[in-house]
Amino acid sequence: MEINLLLTAKRLELAEDLAQTEPFGGVMVIKNVAERTYLTVSPKQWKVLLFFREAQTVPHMLEKIIEQRQCPPLGEFYELILKAVRARILIDPTQPAVFVPASSWTVSLRPQKLRHALWVLLVVGLGMTAALHPAFPRSFLSGLASLGALGLALLAGRALSASLLRGAGGEVYLSSRRLISTIDVCMLAPADQSVVLLAPVAILAAATGFLTWNRPEWSFFPLIGLLLIVRPVLGGSVSRMIRAGANPRLSDAQYAFLFALNRTPRIRFRLLWSSLRNSTTWKEIGYGVVWTLALGYFVGVLTDVPPWTLAFWKTRGPWLGTGLVASLGLLGVVYLTSEFYLFARERAIARHETLRQWYRRWFQRARPPATVDDRVRAVLRSPLLRQLPPPEQNALAAAMSQQAVGPWKNLHAANERPSHVSMIMSGKVGVYRMAQSGRRVLAQVLCEDELVGLHGIADPAHPEFLYRTLTPVTLLRLDWDTAEKMVIAKVSPGTLANLVQKLPFLARIGLCQNWHLQAIQRFAELSVIKDYQDGETILQEGSFNDNFFVMLEGEAEITQHGKVRGRIARGAFFGEIGLLQNSNATAQVTASGGARCMCIRRREFLRFVAHNYSVAIELERVSSARLGHPIFPLSPGNFRSI
Repeated sequence: MEINLLLTAKRLELAEDLAQTEPFGGVMVIKNVAERTYLTVSPKQWKVLLFFREAQTVPHMLEKIIEQRQCPPLGEFYELILKAVRARILIDPTQPAVFVPASSWTVSLRPQKLRHALWVLLVVGLGMTAALHPAFPRSFLSGLASLGALGLALLAGRALSASLLRGAGGEVYLSSRRLISTIDVCMLAPADQSVVLLAPVAILAAATGFLTWNRPEWSFFPLIGLLLIVRPVLGGSVSRMIRAGANPRLSDAQYAFLFALNRTPRIRFRLLWSSLRNSTTWKEIGYGVVWTLALGYFVGVLTDVPPWTLAFWKTRGPWLGTGLVASLGLLGVVYLTSEFYLFARERAIARHETLRQWYRRWFQRARPPATVDDRVRAVLRSPLLRQLPPPEQNALAAAMSQQAVGPWKNLHAANERPSHVSMIMSGKVGVYRMAQSGRRVLAQVLCEDELVGLHGIADPAHPEFLYRTLTPVTLLRLDWDTAEKMVIAKVSPGTLANLVQKLPFLARIGLCQNWHLQAIQRFAELSVIKDYQDGETILQEGSFNDNFFVMLEGEAEITQHGKVRGRIARGAFFGEIGLLQNSNATAQVTASGGARCMCIRRREFLRFVAHNYSVAIELERVSSARLGHPIFPLSPGNFRSI
C-alpha cells in the first residue's frame, strides 16, 4: 500500500456489501460481507467514512469535512483512512473484490440458553483439575491418548463455538486449512461474544477435569492446551472476553498505527496513559497474575512439589511474589527505555545534521566543481536554474567561476545593484534591507544551492537589498550581464519571486522546516505579497477571515478585546485557526514596522493543506498549542473542542 499515493491522489469509495453492529463501548464493527473483512470504528468515524459513498480522493473529502466542521483529529483521520483501506471498507473502484463465501453450517444454538451450562462446565472442570492430581504420561501410548483427547476436546469446543455463533446470527467460515473459523464473533453483542468465546474453554476444562479424575496420565496435554488457550497475552480466549465487554473500547484507528506521523513517542505515551486509566487494562493485568499463579500451581503439582502446603508458600511464596513484581517492573523499564531510545535517536539525528552542517560551513571549504559536468550537477540543485533547458544549463555552467569569501563581508556596496549573480556552494548569506529608521534589518538567510543577487529583480517594489556573508562562503559566480541574458530573460517575474525570494524564506521558518521541497515551492506559488502601512488592520477581530498569512518582513501587534496579547515577528504565521474551523477571527492583528505578509486565499490554503498531510499535521499541532486545546474536532454550533 503506497501511502503517499493513497492519501493524495487515489480515488476511494465505500464497498457495496457492508454490515454494521450496534455501538457498544463507544465503537461499532463494520464488515465487508463479500470479502470477510472487519473494521472497528466510532460512530463519528463512521460518519466520516460515509462521505465516501461517492468515489473521491482523500484531499477532496478532507476539504468537505473541514468546511462542514466535522473533521476529527488529523492523525486519527489519516489512520482511519489507511485502516479502512486495509480492511477493504474503502476500496479502489477499479479493483475487483475477492469474494469469501460463508460455510453452510447447519447446527444452530442460542448462546443465552447455554451460557449457564458452559459456566458450570468451566467451574467444575477447573475445580476437578485443581483438586486432583494431573500426571505426566506413563508411556508412549498414554502420551498419544493424551494428545488425542486434546484434539477431540478442541474440535468439540470449536464446533460448539461455531454452532453458538450461527445461532446468534453470525457467519461460520472455513480457514485455508479447512479449519472452523469463528472470526465473525466480533459482529455479535458483547454478551453473545463472551458465550461463543467461552465454549471451547469450557469444553476443554471439562475434558481436563474428567481425565484428571478418571485417567490422570491422559490429562497432561489437555492441561497444557487449557493453559495455552486461556493465556493472558497474544489473543487468549479470556483476554478476548475481557475486551469484548470493555467500556470504553478503542477503535482500530487508535492503536497499532499505520500512519508514520502517528508513531511518535508523544502519541505512544498518550496511548499508554489512556490504557492505564482504563479498568479493562487492570482486569487483564489481574487476570495475568492469576494465570501466572495457576501456572506455578500446576507446575508444582506435576513436579511433586505440593504448592498447597504452608511450607511451600513460606519458602517459595516470597520468591514468586518478587518474581512477579520484578517481571512487571522489568516490562515497564523495557518500555520506557525503548521509548527514550526512540526519542533520543530522533533528536540525535537532527542535532548531528546541524553540527555536521556547521562544521562543513566553517572549517571545510567546498571543493570546486572540476568539470562542466560537475557544475551542471550543481546547477541542477538550484530550484531556479534547473528550470532552464539542458543546453542553456551547460552554457551557464561553463560561464561560472568560483569565489571564496570570508565571514561578515559585504558582497556589494550598500544601495548598489550587485555586480554578480552567485550560487552558494557552501555557507550562509544574509539578505538585508534598510528599515524606515535607517537601521539594517535581516530579511532572510540564504544557504546552499540558493542564488545571491536577484532579490532586487524578484521584488521590484522594494529593490534595495544588501548581501552579507554570515559564515565562510564558496560561490559559483556569473557576471551581471551574462546572468541577465542567460537567466533573468529566460524566466518569468513570478517564477523569480517564487524561487528566489519566497522559497528560501519559507524553507528557513519553523512552519516549513519539515515540509518536502515540492510542498514549499507550491506554497510559494500560491502566495502573494502584500504591504501594510503602520497601524493598518491586517485581521479584524470578529470578522470572517479569508486569508492565511505569513509575516515576511516587519511585525504586527495582536490585540483581543482591546488588550495587547503579543506581537508577530518575521517568519510567524496567523489566520489558520479561523480557516480550519471555518469561524471568525478571535483577535485583531495590526501592522507595524513596515509589515509585509505572504497571503494565501482560503480556498487555495485548504486545498494545499488537504493535499499535503505532513503540512496539515504540523498546522494542527501549532494551532492546538495556540488555542490551549485540540483544534479538532468541533462540536456542532460552536468552536470549542470536544
